[in-house]
Amino acid sequence: MKINQLVWQHGGLAALISVILSLVAYIIGVEALVGWPLGMAQFLLIIITMIVVSRAIRADESGIINFSRLLGHIMISVVCILVSSIVFNLVLFNLIDPELIDTVADITLERVEGMMESFGLEGDLLEQTLSDTELEIRKGYTLSGAIVGLLYTSAFWGLIALIVAAIFKRSPENKINF
Repeated sequence: MKINQLVWQHGGLAALISVILSLVAYIIGVEALVGWPLGMAQFLLIIITMIVVSRAIRADESGIINFSRLLGHIMISVVCILVSSIVFNLVLFNLIDPELIDTVADITLERVEGMMESFGLEGDLLEQTLSDTELEIRKGYTLSGAIVGLLYTSAFWGLIALIVAAIFKRSPENKINF
């Protein structure tokens, strides 16, 4: 598959925006780094990137692009964002501020504990759940954990990319002229 150069431009720009969002959240404070607003901003960034890439590549290719080609281009742009985010997190948590993982784990475990207690979970089961959760959090900021996370998040975004590609594909018989 010949890759349209627009995918690198849009994917790279979105990756840069993603890193800037994370950096600003880190500067604001750890609460912002693990809070839902950053997650929502990253989610919207990926959705918007999928749409922008789809429209730009379709327009660049004379309004005609098949489903599989468009899906591939969308996934390349999404992987650009995901990989840049992973690299940023690995550098931040392992080189720049290694103690940050402890703070993130504590904040996350407090939230998980409150949620589990609201479900009525207590005692040894609660402690075991928190222990397992802490292990998974810490594992997520290692290289192997990041790679596994990349696979899972790519699969998730791949499902959404299927829908976006189905919406924006155009074959010669249903070409839309702008």
